[in-house]
Amino acid sequence: MAHIYLMTLIIIFMIESFFEVKWFAQIRDIFQRSGRITPTKRVQRVIKIETQWSWFSWILLILLFVLPEVYTFLLICIITLIETIIIYELYNARNYAQQINK
Repeated sequence: MAHIYLMTLIIIFMIESFFEVKWFAQIRDIFQRSGRITPTKRVQRVIKIETQWSWFSWILLILLFVLPEVYTFLLICIITLIETIIIYELYNARNYAQQINK
C-alpha cells in the first residue's frame, strides 16, 4: 500500500513540475509582452522563490537515490508538499501579472 501511495506522490510531483515550468514561462512572457523591464516586487519574490526551489528540489531528488528506503517516503512527501505550495504561488503570480498588465 505504501508503494502505491509513493508512486501516486511521484506522479503528482511530475504533473506539478510540468505546470511549474509552464506558468513560470507564462509569467516571463506576460512581462515581456507588456514592455515592463522588471516585474513587480510581488512577482519578483515568487520568481526568486521558484528559482531557489528548482535548485533545492534537484538536490532532494538526488538524495532519493542515496538515502535508505525508510527516508524516501518522507522525502517525497516533503518534496510534493513544497512543490504544491510553489505551484499555488506561481498560479497566483501569473493571475496577478495578467491583471496588472492588461
